[in-house]
Amino acid sequence: MERIENSQWKLSLAGFTAFFLATIFYLITGLNTVGILSFLTSAIVLFIINAVYVLYTKKKSENTKNQQINH
Repeated sequence: MERIENSQWKLSLAGFTAFFLATIFYLITGLNTVGILSFLTSAIVLFIINAVYVLYTKKKSENTKNQQINH
C-alpha cells in the first residue's frame, strides 16, 4: 500500500478523521445528534466524491496505457 502522503484516498481519510474528531468533541460537550449526523454526511459525501475521482483516474490511466500499446 502506498504511503499516506501519496495516497489517492487522502481526501476520504481526512473526511472520516474529521467525523471521528467531531463526534468525540460533541460527545464531550453534550450529545448533539444533528451535529454528529451532519459531520457523518459530509464524510460520506467526501468519500463518494473521492471514490469517483480515484476510479476515474484509474480508468483514464488504463486507457492511456492501452493507447500507448496500440500505437
